[in-house]
Amino acid sequence: MSDIKERLDAVLHRRREYLPVVDELIDRWRRILRLSQELGNGATEGVPGLGKQDGPASDSLDATVLVRAAQECLEVLATVRSRVARDTVDIGVSGRARNGKSTLLQSLSGLGDEQIPAGRGQPVTAVRSRIYHSATDRGARLTMHSEQSFLDSVIAPFHTELGLHPAPRNLTEFADYDYPREIRAEDVKAQPTLGPMLARVREAQEALDTYRHCLTGETRSVDLKDIREWVAYPEDGPGPVKRSYLAVRDAVLTCPFPFEDVSALGLGDLPGLGELVPEAEAHHLDGLRNEVDFVVVVKRPTDTNAMWDKADANALQLVGSVCTAVDVRDFVLILVNTGDCLTENVKALDDDLRRRLNGPDTQRAYWVILADAQDRDAVRDHVLRPVLEHLANALPRMDEAVLQDAEARCRERMDFITRELAAWSEALRALAAPTATEQTIARAELLREEVAASTQAWVDTLRARAGDDFEDTEFLERVSEVHEEVRTWVLTGFGTGAERWQERALNRVRVDRASLPFASAELNRVRVEIARRFSAVDDLLQQRLDEYWAGLVDALGPRLALLVGDAHGDADTGRSRAFLQALADALREAYDPCPVLAETIDFALDVRLDYRTRVLPSVRRALGVLHPEPDDPAHDSGPTSLLAVPRTAEGAELLLERITQLARQAAYDAQTVLAQEPATAAQALFAYAEQFEDSFVRSESSEAEFRRLVGAFQDRMWPEDRTGHRETTERVRRLRGLVAELERLLGEGRPGRITTGRAAR
Repeated sequence: MSDIKERLDAVLHRRREYLPVVDELIDRWRRILRLSQELGNGATEGVPGLGKQDGPASDSLDATVLVRAAQECLEVLATVRSRVARDTVDIGVSGRARNGKSTLLQSLSGLGDEQIPAGRGQPVTAVRSRIYHSATDRGARLTMHSEQSFLDSVIAPFHTELGLHPAPRNLTEFADYDYPREIRAEDVKAQPTLGPMLARVREAQEALDTYRHCLTGETRSVDLKDIREWVAYPEDGPGPVKRSYLAVRDAVLTCPFPFEDVSALGLGDLPGLGELVPEAEAHHLDGLRNEVDFVVVVKRPTDTNAMWDKADANALQLVGSVCTAVDVRDFVLILVNTGDCLTENVKALDDDLRRRLNGPDTQRAYWVILADAQDRDAVRDHVLRPVLEHLANALPRMDEAVLQDAEARCRERMDFITRELAAWSEALRALAAPTATEQTIARAELLREEVAASTQAWVDTLRARAGDDFEDTEFLERVSEVHEEVRTWVLTGFGTGAERWQERALNRVRVDRASLPFASAELNRVRVEIARRFSAVDDLLQQRLDEYWAGLVDALGPRLALLVGDAHGDADTGRSRAFLQALADALREAYDPCPVLAETIDFALDVRLDYRTRVLPSVRRALGVLHPEPDDPAHDSGPTSLLAVPRTAEGAELLLERITQLARQAAYDAQTVLAQEPATAAQALFAYAEQFEDSFVRSESSEAEFRRLVGAFQDRMWPEDRTGHRETTERVRRLRGLVAELERLLGEGRPGRITTGRAAR
């Protein structure tokens, strides 16, 4: 077999030349898959107008089809990679249970019943194994399930088949799961397999403590003499049965095969067909597709199994479903296992295969060999040698067919994605996506318009307050209230009572031998006190100023408010001024400062409307009648003549009467002055507001500074904008970039080429 070995080694060497090309293609298609997923995620976030254009392109903007196409290519390439990456020629052994699969594997590998269990009655092989020839190594490498992979791969499929939901999420839930004792009779009638499946999962639950500690996900080495408990169903016995095999995810055995020149040979124990475990057929397909180069289907003609029946035909059809790229007759051999079979049964099956399966067309007949799977020499001479000879000739064309088929399938999906991307490009080009500068300008214009409209409305409110027919009732009531308090104070003897006041006046007049010193002092005291008492209107003046600032804060709008953070304008809490100051600071300290806008806000903050600044000068003029003598006695007359009274009790009474009259006149004049203040203050605030609105919106630098303002702070002023103008623009650009990158990946290197890629190397 040395010539066959050399030819097969050449096949394996030729395969490995494709590996870098396939890995490069897989990497490229993974990027295509990732970008397709990002494209789909970006589109689902919402782009107004996308997919609403006229024409057929609008109906195909579904990134899931791109993702599916990329996934299909990756699945194809994964199968190709598993083929070209193999260091061995792998022969899989398939067939229904109890037909001699394990026996054939024993003869081919030289292992015994302890390593590859075989027996009569129920199936004994619990874990499917891969067996490789090694002249030096003898042992087994077991990959254990983790707790999660055990639940996902072993237990969850049982729950799916049995309709038990939800499946346990951890081992504790599995241990405590209340499985039914039996399947309902009507369900058994409809699905006879459910009963055995329920029994299997209950066995796994009952034996959990015997293998739970092995669910580590690790890889462990086991001596071949100890392998049986890890790969075979145990015999039933009293108490919990040890089921270590349930913890094994994969088993790889190595040993020297009993044949010469088979150094690069591997054997695959494919999942048995017809076994009552979930997803058995899917596991079988995976093994056929990814793990073997050739399949030996074993059929043993017993008294009840001597004809090629429907189950056998289905098994062969299953094999054919995964080798669409190659002729199934190059890929499969039907081995009639004659061991311990009656001659008439063997002949009956052989005739049935020739007549019913193959028919008269010998050129398209399935390859059939008759041999005793238990006879190692017969297996070597009549099975292994012909199969290896066949593979030495057939594998090159089979490999070429697989590679060309993969190329064609990838090219088909590549062309499909390219067409889809053209539709995406057309749709995205139809969307108006302004540049960042255009967007900033548009937002600045919008913000300026909003501020102009709201500040003009605020100015109009102040204009109405400044009109001739507007009365500040609250302020006038406060002035009347203060005037009444002053008048009462005056009429009750200036806070001391009339008798006490006259007593004090008489005593002082007698001491001074004159009435003018006391009268002058008293006028001065009354004048100061009346001016102080009228300052009680200061709180209303401050309230009007707070209302002015609060109105300005509202007029500036909610977007500018977002520049200030926690300094919210609120007239009730007196924080409007703090808000405006913080806004001015933000405009002044931005990385692109807006000095004129900031100075305009400073101007608004510099408004003075307090009693001392606005009212006191007028009140002081009204209180001039209470001066003892004029500033220029040569030209003006004062109350001096009225204050000269006799130094008697009657004179003191007369002095009180005359000072009271002067005080009442001064208080009345002060009230009259204050009654005019609301209109004056309203006109002042209206003028300040007009100046602010004019400067803020229409100054020479206003347009430029609004653009700076938006450029510096638009992320803060439009934080909620997830489907708005800017966000939409960014999404459109992102989608365009993804489409362009996908088109580049598809155009550069043509990510469907395998054989030509190898040749280029």
